[in-house]
Amino acid sequence: MMGWNDGMMGGWSIGLGVAGWLIQLLFFIAIIYLAFVLIRRLHHAPGSGRENHSEEILRERFAQGEITAEEYKKMKEILKK
Repeated sequence: MMGWNDGMMGGWSIGLGVAGWLIQLLFFIAIIYLAFVLIRRLHHAPGSGRENHSEEILRERFAQGEITAEEYKKMKEILKK
């Protein structure tokens, strides 16, 4: 014979199950979001990407003789700001 209290978790499985499921779902969404933000910030760290590309172009222009050493130094200081 089975009563209302003979199920899993002593009869509290329906109410706590839904609330627990929602809390767990929100927790996993938050973990995934934080991982995404962390990966994105590490990928777009300062000193990478656009800044390095600009300095690379500047070095190429200097190496090809398009700009003087003085112009190179001035432009490099500007890029560092």
